[in-house]
Amino acid sequence: MPDSWADTLTIVFLVCAAFLLVRRLVRPEVRILTTAWDYTVIILTIIPFATGFLAYHQWGPYELMLILHVLFSQILLIVIPFSKLGHMILWFFTRSVIGVEMGARRGHVHGKC
Repeated sequence: MPDSWADTLTIVFLVCAAFLLVRRLVRPEVRILTTAWDYTVIILTIIPFATGFLAYHQWGPYELMLILHVLFSQILLIVIPFSKLGHMILWFFTRSVIGVEMGARRGHVHGKC
């Protein structure tokens, strides 16, 4: 992937994440449903992208940005299965299981009608 694409996608992600964070703070119907853990997950998701971007472009202390990038990336990977972020992976498995179960209830047996 060209560097310009990676930079563009990173900036788009950071803008979208900032929008979602501000939305949670500003909109009363969203704020009332938001817990401290929701804010933590958003911040934990933003930090690896921001520090990776800063480290790549060598803005700020390079070694510190690189260490923070790797550290928070690892923390994020540990947190994913225990947070709402797990849905981005588990959604595919859930849809597959539901599809198989619904097929069995309708009399279909593993792809045979």
